[in-house]
Amino acid sequence: MSSKFAPEFEFLLFNGFSNMVLANAMEPLRDVKLRSPGANFSWRVTTLDGGPVFSSSGLKISPDLAFDPDESGRKLILIAGYQVRELIAPDLLGKLRRAARNVDMVIAVDSAPWLLAAAGLLDGHTATIHWQELDAFEEGFPKVKTSVTRYVRSGRFLTCGGASAALDMMLDLIHQLFGSAAAFEASNMFVFDREKQTEINQGPQRLQHKCSPKVLMALNEMAENMETPLTTFELAAKVSLSERAFNRTFVRELGITPGKYYRMFRLQRARYLAEETELSAEQIAMRCGFSTASSLARSLSNTFGVSIRELRQPNKLWRGPQSDAGPSAVKGLA
Repeated sequence: MSSKFAPEFEFLLFNGFSNMVLANAMEPLRDVKLRSPGANFSWRVTTLDGGPVFSSSGLKISPDLAFDPDESGRKLILIAGYQVRELIAPDLLGKLRRAARNVDMVIAVDSAPWLLAAAGLLDGHTATIHWQELDAFEEGFPKVKTSVTRYVRSGRFLTCGGASAALDMMLDLIHQLFGSAAAFEASNMFVFDREKQTEINQGPQRLQHKCSPKVLMALNEMAENMETPLTTFELAAKVSLSERAFNRTFVRELGITPGKYYRMFRLQRARYLAEETELSAEQIAMRCGFSTASSLARSLSNTFGVSIRELRQPNKLWRGPQSDAGPSAVKGLA
């Protein structure tokens, strides 16, 4: 992705928001920023007055700064939960109208579509909301075409229901902005068990409507052959394509060569094992298809700019939006 394309995501939180909704909307972005070379973007958390807000479970969140409705060039994500009607006030509705004129996209999750509808921003648009509010939403805003789908895009507005829908929505948005490979990596990060991935339509199965059956077969072959990686020729043969046609198809659909993708897939697994287990570097290298621990170490350093020892330091496990582990530190695959 071009370095000139650097979207900023702003999470505007309201009292009563769901922790799970926020996590499902934000964590996929964190994973893409950390693991996808060239994914150049940032995010921040705001509240209306710059003060802390409390989630539905009482978790206190201190924002980065106060919401500025006049700032342009960002993707605004509104997250509201319980007591959304109590939030409605002329000042808030006015700020939302101003913001809608300046931002690239407005994403409203959980009960937040109610706020957009109350501001008149969804008139003439199709929108959805948390299932518990659907009937009231349809009755309260007759100028909005209410949809029962999990999430819906209408113009610059993207509305979404609850937590699980938020995860699907963000993965689909990641696919649109950063490509299928980034969406697959983000999805795969949450569930490593391959059988479970198939059951809940995660991992390679998530891409069944975005990739050809041949590419999906190749992705499954990669997942099944981690310790002893297949060559590009062998992968092509597995899916009954010539090596040239396989490379061309893979690049067209995922925006990366199969060799580079396969290597990143194995490095992602190696990184996970380094962070989450006590396996030695030699054991991790063997499980992820690297000939030696030193070969793995060089690849981790070249790709993520970190060593196994650094990955195992507690303060290295979380990388915030302004972290040095962002795009400037992630180098392209050799």
